[in-house]
Amino acid sequence: MSSSDRDLQSKLDAMEAELNQNNASAFQESTTETETIFSRIEINPSSQIRSWIDSGKELFNNLPKVGKAAIAIGAVWLSFSILGAILHIVSSIVSIAILGFILYIGYKLFTKNSSQQ
Repeated sequence: MSSSDRDLQSKLDAMEAELNQNNASAFQESTTETETIFSRIEINPSSQIRSWIDSGKELFNNLPKVGKAAIAIGAVWLSFSILGAILHIVSSIVSIAILGFILYIGYKLFTKNSSQQ
């Protein structure tokens, strides 16, 4: 390697080290900012609820793999059922709002035409 190649390589190494240092400090700053923006929320359930959760976890961990899969599939099915029900309610509300708007416009047009006669 010639002297200019070594100088160039050392400059590249120095620039890479500087970039790595800047990235590490930027990551630490963003982590600190995130922690200050989103404060931690501590949830302390009562001892009764904590015992129910622990017994549920123990029961689930004692299930065979087929049982765990069945519970997981049931949970996914239940989640999609609840989501579907919520979407049906929202679509019904939107449909009623659109129907009400159409009836309002029809009423205004009807009363406007009958007052002109």
